[in-house]
Amino acid sequence: MRKNYYLLFLVALGFGLFSVNIKAPSASAHVKYTVVPKSLRGTYHHYSKKNHKWSQVKFTKYTYKIGNLPTLSGKKLIAGGLYPQLSLSKSNSYYCTELGESDGYQAFYKGITVTKNGKKIHALKELVSYPGIKHDYTIIWYPSKIKSTQTPVVYV
Repeated sequence: MRKNYYLLFLVALGFGLFSVNIKAPSASAHVKYTVVPKSLRGTYHHYSKKNHKWSQVKFTKYTYKIGNLPTLSGKKLIAGGLYPQLSLSKSNSYYCTELGESDGYQAFYKGITVTKNGKKIHALKELVSYPGIKHDYTIIWYPSKIKSTQTPVVYV
């Protein structure tokens, strides 16, 4: 009778050791972040003649923020995380910013060089397109507060 218990114990032990040696799928050590291209990074301003107010857009290596809206982050959203997820994709020459994979916060930007008072500066060009409007138009975002009523800007 004791032999049966030993045999049963050895079978259970062997099965337990066998199941421990089976490799379960593990999480990857490499985490993929959404990285904002260098051509977009910086803080940019735009003056609206219509409401006489300044707007600001800011890109860092991993984040995007426009105006008073919450910051979007290119780092994965952790439960109780700080920022919603940023998604970036390239369409033609413009980068499309979105909230996750939805159309929330959707905007199209590209880095451009402009000449202002004989100096070349880096700026952002935003393509604005909404359903229901007849024509697309663009907004230029400058690295400092430059009103469009000042000296003309030459696009390079």
